[in-house]
Amino acid sequence: MAPWPPDPSSNATQGTKAAGDGRADPAAFVVHPVSDTGLAPITVNRPEFFVNHADKIINETRKQGVLEGPTLPRHRIKQEPIVREGQWAGTWQQALDPAGLHPRKHVLIIVAPRSYGSTTLALHLLARHTDEDTDIVKLDADWKTPKVGWLPAEERHAYQVDLKDPDHDRISADFLTMLEQHAELLKRLSSYLVLNVAKDLWTDPYVPVQSGIHVVHLNEPPPAQSVIEARLRARKAPGLIAYLHSADKTKAPLSRLDAVEAVRVADSVVLAWREHERLTDSSLPMDVPSSWSALDAGLAERITSALSDWRDKLDILFGETVSVHGGKDTSLPLEDRCLLLALAVHQSAPMPIVAKAARDLQQIISADAAGGSGFASTTSAAFAGRGLRRRVVDAGAGVGTHDEVVFDQPGYGRAVLTYVWDNYEVIREPLLKWITSGEGGEANDHVVDAIAALTLRHGNVDHLVQLGSQTYSVKEALLSALLVQAVQDEHIGRQAWGILYGWASGKERATTVVTACRQVLNSPDVTSSQARMAMVRLRRAANSGHESAWSEALKAFVEQAQHPSGVARLITEVRAWQQSGRSRGAGTAAFLALMSVPGTTIPWLLSDEVPSEVDVKRALQDLLGNIATAPDAIDGLTTWIRQSATDPNNYARVRDGLLPVLRGQKIFKASVRLMQALEHVSVDGETNAANDFWDRLVDPRVRTVIQLNRDPA
Repeated sequence: MAPWPPDPSSNATQGTKAAGDGRADPAAFVVHPVSDTGLAPITVNRPEFFVNHADKIINETRKQGVLEGPTLPRHRIKQEPIVREGQWAGTWQQALDPAGLHPRKHVLIIVAPRSYGSTTLALHLLARHTDEDTDIVKLDADWKTPKVGWLPAEERHAYQVDLKDPDHDRISADFLTMLEQHAELLKRLSSYLVLNVAKDLWTDPYVPVQSGIHVVHLNEPPPAQSVIEARLRARKAPGLIAYLHSADKTKAPLSRLDAVEAVRVADSVVLAWREHERLTDSSLPMDVPSSWSALDAGLAERITSALSDWRDKLDILFGETVSVHGGKDTSLPLEDRCLLLALAVHQSAPMPIVAKAARDLQQIISADAAGGSGFASTTSAAFAGRGLRRRVVDAGAGVGTHDEVVFDQPGYGRAVLTYVWDNYEVIREPLLKWITSGEGGEANDHVVDAIAALTLRHGNVDHLVQLGSQTYSVKEALLSALLVQAVQDEHIGRQAWGILYGWASGKERATTVVTACRQVLNSPDVTSSQARMAMVRLRRAANSGHESAWSEALKAFVEQAQHPSGVARLITEVRAWQQSGRSRGAGTAAFLALMSVPGTTIPWLLSDEVPSEVDVKRALQDLLGNIATAPDAIDGLTTWIRQSATDPNNYARVRDGLLPVLRGQKIFKASVRLMQALEHVSVDGETNAANDFWDRLVDPRVRTVIQLNRDPA
């Protein structure tokens, strides 16, 4: 049995002469450029360096030296609330020219502590003081260190970028020197750039007054109460402002909140209003201002509770054990502290689950304290205490008739968790172990939000890195959901992307990285820069050599193949693969995914819509000739032929397009397996597809000697 002669267009031996004809240095080899470029060959004098690092270079190929980001609608920015009071009003004026019409310089640097809202100030400044035909672009600083050459410069654009990553965003004197030249370029283009720099990253370098750079400092957040009121108006609930004013200020201190905390408090007030309506089965319209006489006492109490940071109460509950009148201790014993944390995480759950969660936490804490020997307290001591129902009520929760525990105080629950986290450093590791294991280890919203609130609280990713280590048995769904929150966080998103990049090449967490990147790519509001960073990490995971990571990446790529933007990303991966020569990795997975792109009359990859830089014939031959990828490629080809078999004309086009691919000694075995898979595929009810391909691929002289074995096994 012999195949037809090799296809005349085959380039299997191309380039072999150049490497060995004696014209090049023995220690060098020649890398030929892509055909039709017209460029001369490149001589590499250190081939060992090139071979060892070529894959890494290709894997990290990106749009050369230009930061990217979404274009923000100007009217949307203006619709968002902003408060310009106190120092904010002064800083706003300092940033503008004397006429108050445009930014004072074409490069503006705003230095402010984290969470003070400086990004909001920058975007509103650009939206209100640049021309209407100027595009506002929020850039993602995806660099290892600030480089002026990475800053885009297009005509009539206003760029904003946050520099808050301590590892990658520190500004150097050289950067500022080059930034002065960049400011002149932006001026000629009628464009602007605003850099929001975290105060701890600003070393107060010298910036000449006469340069095109203007620096302003924001040392105070906007007044918290004003931020909350503006947020309530923006959420169509101005009627809640009267409740805000009626709240007991001794229980609800707002003066020490920064801008981010103030926004969260406003959202908590709205949540308290909706929860009150649900529980009381009432309707309290808040779309118009409320009068003092019309305030609902129950809602007022609930909003005061939502505004409280609970620190005074928690100081008592977590203080020293002191007996008061009636014999009741004001401080919670260890088992009740564990119970309160279980309530804070679960909010609402059957009593046995809450009880088990509390016991699990106490077990972890006591085991650590006793050196792994188990509970420090005895069963008799615990049995001599109050019953579970009484403890639940004292901790601030309710118990229904069916033993359903309801801790209907989300603001209080968040305060409990952060209070314990901030005041008991030794509890942080046991708390993370507990909250990510057992019943609390599922990826439900309460658990994910609780972990995110703690691990991301101080603007670093140290605890996030810990959760990915082997010390913690964190379920993949939970860890990936947490990572998605982290990469979308304004303050530590860059660092979280860095974690994903590092994990992508390791066997332990590569599939977690793929799962997180799939969620990011499937998000309806994913930005172009987020999609690019997710694809880089998917590529790294697929190229890691781990079978499970490659299989999961293939699933992610198949999802991307179902919409145009995803197809464009996959084409980029295929192009990089065909330039690199890697046998299996992201490129092969991307091409297999493109085989699932729906076509009109014939498969999309066989149509004229495929870009010319994608060599479909070569890709199919590479896949079929590799024992690892051949089964997937055969499945894809079988699907193509089966779908086209209902129309003889379409079938003929698909068949004739595949015949040149299937000819060749290297892939003849795969061709036979394809024909075996086509045994039951009939064309127009008469022609058998397997026989049709057999007759056209196998030399007539041997067909009568050896027959096609129909059994794929």
